[in-house]
Amino acid sequence: MGRGLYTLERVRSIEKRIAKNSFAEAERVRRVQEDRVITIEQQMEASRVAEALGADGGQACWVANEHAWRIRLEGDLRREVTVLERRMTEVRARRAELTDADRAHRVVESAIERQEAEAELEARRADGRRLDALAGVRWWREEHR
Repeated sequence: MGRGLYTLERVRSIEKRIAKNSFAEAERVRRVQEDRVITIEQQMEASRVAEALGADGGQACWVANEHAWRIRLEGDLRREVTVLERRMTEVRARRAELTDADRAHRVVESAIERQEAEAELEARRADGRRLDALAGVRWWREEHR
């Protein structure tokens, strides 16, 4: 029984480490995606500010190009936000897996600790019984001298 628990603990520990690494990777990918979204939002804002200041020169072809570029950025932004939402869902799933793996590992650790405490208690009881027997033998010897 004891060896089985220690083996199970090693398995749970490995599962926990794998879940932790998966969560870290999902979080890293989410941050990269979030940076992409922020970059596109900043480009769109810079384009709007430039248009408001009249930096485009006001020529029709430049205005049309600027407008087309902004429309492309809006499409990119929508696509990247959708990807970011999927990444966030993935991070939540990985966090839940990590929580479950941690909980399973703690359950096994608790069972091992309980088993070790019971073994220690039984060892103390056996020592007590042995000492009682020795004390009884000593008493008997002293009485029958």
